[in-house]
Amino acid sequence: MRKINTLLIAILLAGFTSCSDSSTGSDSLGSGNGIFSVSGAIEKIHEGEAFYVSETSGNTVTFQIFISDVVFSIDPNAEPDAVTFSVEFRAVYSEDSFSIEEGTFQIGENSTFSGNYADLNEEGFFETLDNHGGELTITSYSNARLDAEFEFTAIDQHEGGVVSVKGELRANCIGGQFNPNC
Repeated sequence: MRKINTLLIAILLAGFTSCSDSSTGSDSLGSGNGIFSVSGAIEKIHEGEAFYVSETSGNTVTFQIFISDVVFSIDPNAEPDAVTFSVEFRAVYSEDSFSIEEGTFQIGENSTFSGNYADLNEEGFFETLDNHGGELTITSYSNARLDAEFEFTAIDQHEGGVVSVKGELRANCIGGQFNPNC
């Protein structure tokens, strides 16, 4: 539950300001969108808003990529929509030892990135733990946008169900006080 709360807080904080890239690609994804399928314990196809954020504290960087169905309003007084699903990828690293760039990264418990899938309608929270994982391939990366494909398996530690998650995203960088590099 703590991880879901952390995710929701990060989504809400990130929603106040965003950067966008006005360039367009030849693929079917619009800017700031992601689509993925889930199979196994839950069978669904989700499409939602995609964004990423990078926070630095001292020499430690936390880099997160999200896809969710939350819709942000430019009105800071607007009530946020309820989140019913999300995918999150997270990397925590030292600025001296690693940097985000184009390439393929392992997703898993002892890998560069961790990953999780939450379906709040089904009340499932699936994490890349206990030898579950996969790959995140970043195909394009800039301070404004990140394009990636991903595939991973994850387990619900409480219920024991396993899901496979596969998709693609075109994420916008979310700026503000936590991510001034957009």
